[in-house]
Amino acid sequence: MPAVEVIDNLSAAEALAPAWDEAAVACSLPLCAPGWMLAWWRNMAPAGSELRIIVVRAGPEVVAVAPWFAQTSESGRIDLRFLGAELSDRVDILCMTGREDEAAAALRQALLALRPRPDLVAFEAVPAGSRWTRRLASGWQGRARLDRYQNSAYPAPAVTLPAGPPEQWFSERSRNFRGQIGRLRRRLESQGGTVRQITEPDEVAAAVQALLELHAGRWEGRGESNLARPGVEALLREAAASLGPDRLRLWAAELAGQPISLQVFLAAGTEVKYWNGGWSEAHADLKPSMLTILAALEDAISRKERRLDLGVGRHAYKLRFADTEDTLTWGGLVIRNRRWLRTRAELMPRVVRYRGKLLVRALPPPLTERVEALIKARRRAAPQGGAARR
Repeated sequence: MPAVEVIDNLSAAEALAPAWDEAAVACSLPLCAPGWMLAWWRNMAPAGSELRIIVVRAGPEVVAVAPWFAQTSESGRIDLRFLGAELSDRVDILCMTGREDEAAAALRQALLALRPRPDLVAFEAVPAGSRWTRRLASGWQGRARLDRYQNSAYPAPAVTLPAGPPEQWFSERSRNFRGQIGRLRRRLESQGGTVRQITEPDEVAAAVQALLELHAGRWEGRGESNLARPGVEALLREAAASLGPDRLRLWAAELAGQPISLQVFLAAGTEVKYWNGGWSEAHADLKPSMLTILAALEDAISRKERRLDLGVGRHAYKLRFADTEDTLTWGGLVIRNRRWLRTRAELMPRVVRYRGKLLVRALPPPLTERVEALIKARRRAAPQGGAARR
């Protein structure tokens, strides 16, 4: 059995960072890099939460990293969650290829030995192809102690990046797409505008502040975005300094030296992850966010990267670029302890809603459309709350 270490303090987590980052790159999971996750922890960790990073080693070699923290809910339930929760998607346990079974056995043993005992291990926004909840709940000990659950799944459009030059990708798009992009580029250039990556450290702070202002302007009157939370600006500045411009890429479209679109991308291995951004409504005719995303996409092709993940949601601007779609799921493991029935009961409403959606989607198309229309009408008629949205 490999050796297991539970890291519960920041200095030990920082010492692990080089090997941890190698694992994030090997797994092509940009938002699992310590430069991102530890910046989130320093600036946005929920009050009262504690680090619970579990590391599996074989001698000096790091076999797996589960970058978790423990959070106590209002009901007293203790959840293990991935660092970066609610601001990160496509996260997962990091593991060397071919070592998953031995890592799962070690992680399961460590989970069940944690004190205070967690009640739930949340796998939020993980790739649908992840098998970690199944691996951890397998074997006699897993089946006896860990119950799997799932409460939602959302599409995540993506772009397959070719091995050839950026011009090859562009030439293979539709005539309509090529024509629109050509017109937008010429219009921006005619007004003296440019699209560029911001790489100089002394520009990053101002760019991050401008990004959040543009984003807030787009969200005005629509509720509260997760980017409005305290600590997001510090997270972005610290992560940019830690990861550098090759790993955290800040792309801007500018007019007269002023940003009209700022978008954040993170990279690891062969994957580039679009995170979030903001753009100016006053220049909507230029579609600056599309031009900025296109520049980041062409840059990724030049770097020989293989996929651009556009994040959760079938937004129209994403579908203009996407040629494939992944799914991200929310679920996890309930630990069978004295509290497990209560934990199950707390999860039940979300699980039932998710299963109801699956049943609706399984109906014949005309009936599915009618039911979904009724649900949307009911939502529009309901009072609007202040739930945070990304």
